[in-house]
Amino acid sequence: MAVRLGFVGTGGIANRHLTCAQGHEDMEIVATCDVVPQRAEEAAEKYGGTPYQDVVEMLDAEAPDALVICTPPFAHGDIEEEAASRGIHFFVEKPVAISMAMAERVLAAVREHDIITQVGYMFRLSPPIVAVQRMLSERAIGMVQAHYYMPGLPNKGWWPKMEMGGGQLVEQATHMLDLGRFLAGDVRTVIGKTATVRDWTPPADYEEPEKGLVAYKEGFEIPDATALILEYESGAMGTLSCSLVPQVKWDNGFKVVAEGALVTIDGPSASWENEDGEFEEQAPDNWADAVLVEFVNAVMGEAEATIPYEEGVRSLAISLAGYESVERGNAPVEIAEILPEGL
Repeated sequence: MAVRLGFVGTGGIANRHLTCAQGHEDMEIVATCDVVPQRAEEAAEKYGGTPYQDVVEMLDAEAPDALVICTPPFAHGDIEEEAASRGIHFFVEKPVAISMAMAERVLAAVREHDIITQVGYMFRLSPPIVAVQRMLSERAIGMVQAHYYMPGLPNKGWWPKMEMGGGQLVEQATHMLDLGRFLAGDVRTVIGKTATVRDWTPPADYEEPEKGLVAYKEGFEIPDATALILEYESGAMGTLSCSLVPQVKWDNGFKVVAEGALVTIDGPSASWENEDGEFEEQAPDNWADAVLVEFVNAVMGEAEATIPYEEGVRSLAISLAGYESVERGNAPVEIAEILPEGL
């Protein structure tokens, strides 16, 4: 019997998960919900289900087995708590929250109602990265190095607002920080530094593109350059640098230096060299589906959801610790200070 899914937030990344669900017989799309009615209607027409604008109305009418939540960061919280209170399992895209207070509320609800959760950190389930994690698990790791450079700003109204998206460090670079946790273990301390190096005010003659990234935006409030120094609990060190400063192309990179091994990760694929030789593995075309497939299998009682909500909270804490370090004059911040008690 198929798991009945309701989708909340139907723009952007939701289309990947909707496509995945549409292609699996054990998933049934029963509802799509978006604050923009047209988006919910378009998704329902393309993928199936009944469109809604209000989450509570959708839950009352459809009573889905599980939700797939793909809203912007600021819209998290109430949706997850409502689902948990009804015993409805949920998959949630990263970041899980905009603040630790929001995440702590949801975490309490998840624990109280004992529901199955999964966070969309899809890189953890890519076969080449799983192979790398197994190889590294038997070695001392010295350095985790990551960068995320974008050639501009995503053209979404909430992106340049700190209180709505959390900036690049919370909204986007969280993938890199979570991948570091997956490969090298939890982080102990963070030192952060941020800057805004250019004027984002649109010139009088600037014509904003209809699609893609933009080079200017009114009301720009977030850093456009960020750097972190990480100390892992294992003793490994790490760095993260990210930038929105418009340049010529996307450039994302991830390396791990370990005893007897050097790893390079390129998106979901990986190459490495160790005492056994040189290796390279490409991810399959459908690699990004695994994170939702695993969640649905867990709801059916056939697997474990390996990236539960708690993991999302731990990765969020690294980003928030980076900002807290900036507030403290770039002093080191212990992750334990940021995490909810008992996590």
